[in-house]
Amino acid sequence: GVQSVPATLHNEAHPGSRSTAVVFPQCLGIWAASSAIYLISAMCAKVGGWKVPHSSISPAYISGCIWATGFLLMIAGIKDLGYSVGYTLDAAGPIMVSSLLSLFVFREITGTVQIALYCAGFSLQLAGVVLIASFGSAQ
Repeated sequence: GVQSVPATLHNEAHPGSRSTAVVFPQCLGIWAASSAIYLISAMCAKVGGWKVPHSSISPAYISGCIWATGFLLMIAGIKDLGYSVGYTLDAAGPIMVSSLLSLFVFREITGTVQIALYCAGFSLQLAGVVLIASFGSAQ
């Protein structure tokens, strides 16, 4: 949730600009900081004689591209739906999808009591999202 605060403040201060104008600078800053951390740790490992697993950096950059796409869509959604509705859908939607995958695809939740607790929690979360989406305002 914190990554959307600078974007929301910018969009409120500049109502005539594109809502997605904040995405590139923020993602560039995250990429630069992440790359600097990786390079510094790789240099320290080189000096210390440790092996650096360079193959693990590719999945991190790919997941960063997926995150940036989601961030772009989140900012556009918040601009159109309003912060209360847009952020609620953005925060709860992926959790709902991943929890359904956990239950039905990966079968990580087992046992009658655990599945009942999951269903109760999912129902409460779904009810909250539906209420906010139904009665929230776009302002």
